[in-house]
Amino acid sequence: MVVMRVPILPADLNLTYSPAAVADAAELSELFNKIADADATPERLSERSMRHELESYFDPLEERALVVRDDGEAIVAYATVYSRRAESDEMRAYVNVYVTPEWRERGLEDSLTDWAISVGTDALADAAVESRFVCAWLYKSQKEASARFAARGFTPVRHWWEMERLLNLPIRTQPADGFEVAPWTEEHDEAARLVHNAAFADHWGSTPIDQDDWKKQMIDNPSLIRDRSYVALAGGEVVGYATVEEYPEDWAAAGRKEAWIGALGVLRNWRKRGIATALLTRAMEAMRDAGLDAAMIGVDSDSPSGAQHIYRGVGFVTKITGTTWQLEVD
Repeated sequence: MVVMRVPILPADLNLTYSPAAVADAAELSELFNKIADADATPERLSERSMRHELESYFDPLEERALVVRDDGEAIVAYATVYSRRAESDEMRAYVNVYVTPEWRERGLEDSLTDWAISVGTDALADAAVESRFVCAWLYKSQKEASARFAARGFTPVRHWWEMERLLNLPIRTQPADGFEVAPWTEEHDEAARLVHNAAFADHWGSTPIDQDDWKKQMIDNPSLIRDRSYVALAGGEVVGYATVEEYPEDWAAAGRKEAWIGALGVLRNWRKRGIATALLTRAMEAMRDAGLDAAMIGVDSDSPSGAQHIYRGVGFVTKITGTTWQLEVD
């Protein structure tokens, strides 16, 4: 039986809490977008995207996601914890806290932050690893949240860039030499997962993803656009892949139509042959032909594969930066 850790909410606020449920997706997406508007952060979530997050990332949901309601039963805040099964000597749990603007600076952010850290620590307790970390990913502009985590001993350990590439600029197609770029079909799903795990084995914070999570988080992602996602084939074998995802709910805030390179990986012994560039340019051409204005991609600024240099080479520039804050726990 799963038992949710009890949050200690400020006693004077007359708030109630309960585990989040998939049925909360519509209300939670409205709350998420209201907070994003107030904080001027770029991401928005549709009800469909929120439902996918609740169904795919926080397992068990009744333990890893919490909603807080006011006396009118409206959700005014929520917190989530996500961890992936570890297959290395480190494991991380990622926490998020969301509080609607009118309920801020009354102690609720602190209560939910402490709850999320405790649940994240619980999630790591039984892992057979040497090191356990609770982490929070924050945009550079989220200074109050950064200070809150810093006050609890978190330190900035990794910096990330969200990069953009305008599609009205010329796209120089990379010729394929010794490989071919082909549309991603269902027959490539499992091979792409294996490429993903191998390609990211040396990346910070990355752990192998199993078939179940790959299907839930990647293949069944309602924002995945198969028609604009590609694989690189050599001798009929998948040696690289690139997925394209669309989030139309972001477009109004962005002031344009954009799509994301959701994931991109190339096997290590196939790198430096133009495969990543070929996948990127093919995906960008497909985005442009679909009437989109910009391509987006996220990257670790210290990526060991040098991905940030590849992205700059095809015209991406840094638009927004973020930081991973981390606390080692027993």
